[in-house]
Amino acid sequence: MSDAKLSEYKKQISDAADNIMGSGILGKSSHGNISARIPGTDTFLLTSVSNLKQITMDNIGLFDLDNNLLDGSVMPASAEIIPMHGIVYKMRPEAGGAVHTHAPRATAFAVAGVPIPPSYEPMVRFGMANGVPVTTYGPRGSQESVDLIEQAIDGKEQIRGLLLGNHGVLSFGKDVPDAVDAHKIIEECAEVILASYALGGPKEIPAAQRLAAQVIMQTFAAVGEQKA
Repeated sequence: MSDAKLSEYKKQISDAADNIMGSGILGKSSHGNISARIPGTDTFLLTSVSNLKQITMDNIGLFDLDNNLLDGSVMPASAEIIPMHGIVYKMRPEAGGAVHTHAPRATAFAVAGVPIPPSYEPMVRFGMANGVPVTTYGPRGSQESVDLIEQAIDGKEQIRGLLLGNHGVLSFGKDVPDAVDAHKIIEECAEVILASYALGGPKEIPAAQRLAAQVIMQTFAAVGEQKA
């Protein structure tokens, strides 16, 4: 992998950090980390610091899928979460990006140990027809926490992320921008569904209707832009 190509993926990560900061979905700590798998390799880039305000192209490390640092550096708080990103790329070979934050509304579900149900149509349209699962608690940086992530996503279809019990949110996508979009949708869904509890609680969209919504979306997408 050339330095120029690595710089391209580092810029994706730096741009993603700015995107997330500008979206207003973060908690007051601005805590988060972002990774990008390098296509055609068993390596990934990961932010070396744990505050999204501080991410630059110069503080992003390169790791292999056994979580070894190959290039760059990593601070202790970020070193704890290397395996959390690595297991995503092992379990989801199609994934090209992953994002972790403590987005407050989704994290509220994680703290309560409650999955986000597929009750809001954007979840269905963005490939989350089975909602957002939640793990039980595993101490940050422990093998237990990694095993829980593996169990939560192993063989699971129609999910784009998960809630880390008593901790936060982890999303993934085909590339870094896609993982960021998934993260935003998860936080938006959490906000809407939390508000719905004041009105009697969320009503899950029936499975057949979730499928129908995706088929309709795909049908319109196949037609493409229409012009008069």
